[in-house]
Amino acid sequence: MLGKNAFIYVVISIGLLFTACNKEASLSDDTYTGSKVMILGHRGMGTGYYKPHNTLDAILPVLGIGADGSEMDIQLTKDSVLVLFHDYNLSPMTTCNGSIYQQNWEEVKQCKYYSLHNNVFVNSVENLFSQIPNLTNMYFSFDSKIDGAAPDFQLYQKQFLRAIQRLCIKYQMSEHVMIEGDINLLLQAQSLGLTNKLFLSADLSLQSIEDAYNNHFAGISASINSLGAQVPLAHQKGLLVMAWSPNNYSQNKETLSRQVDIIQSDDPMSLLKLLNRYNYEYIIP
Repeated sequence: MLGKNAFIYVVISIGLLFTACNKEASLSDDTYTGSKVMILGHRGMGTGYYKPHNTLDAILPVLGIGADGSEMDIQLTKDSVLVLFHDYNLSPMTTCNGSIYQQNWEEVKQCKYYSLHNNVFVNSVENLFSQIPNLTNMYFSFDSKIDGAAPDFQLYQKQFLRAIQRLCIKYQMSEHVMIEGDINLLLQAQSLGLTNKLFLSADLSLQSIEDAYNNHFAGISASINSLGAQVPLAHQKGLLVMAWSPNNYSQNKETLSRQVDIIQSDDPMSLLKLLNRYNYEYIIP
């Protein structure tokens, strides 16, 4: 039989092992759905990358290092071309001025970013999609930048959504492109027959959970600072939680521990390495 001291040692050892296992479990990339958490680059490789975000130069590398896809900001030109760009004015980030919705694609595609890396231009979503091998294995979240200054806002919003619909049908990406937006945009998407997963852009709260649930949206896209203790409630309602955008190892780890379903990370490299999903064979440009 074990002596008293030996017995105590065994009990303590088992306890420490159990605690360690629990800590590991809390950082698992399994979500409540039983699948792996989806890892998206935020605007590509994130804010720490030296090339401008929302460009081919930033998005293609995040796919190469092993992410499931990328979040990107989407706007619409006057002639209904979807463009990757965040701000509502092309200045001061590029050599151009004015709003994207006021200009045709032939004008916008001439806009060059001010950056340390020369010859980086504003890109269209179609140009991006056309350059990705095995595109239908990837996932993208379109953060819909609907310019409220557009003179006929309702018409502009419909044109925006129809452009997404056409692009997704052409590239067979409706199941792989998520749409983030306010409640009015998402309801309009439903009325136009878009089949993409729709995510309400809002703080994760009792109200946003009810809004998403009552309107049959797929889930909620929320800042990591607004998650609070509401993730389990969203899951109880059958909603997915997409969290943005942790920007370092510690924030990635904390976000992962919340068991959200999709993470848009500004530091996708450390997150993929944490989950042993990083592709070390890929050489980042």
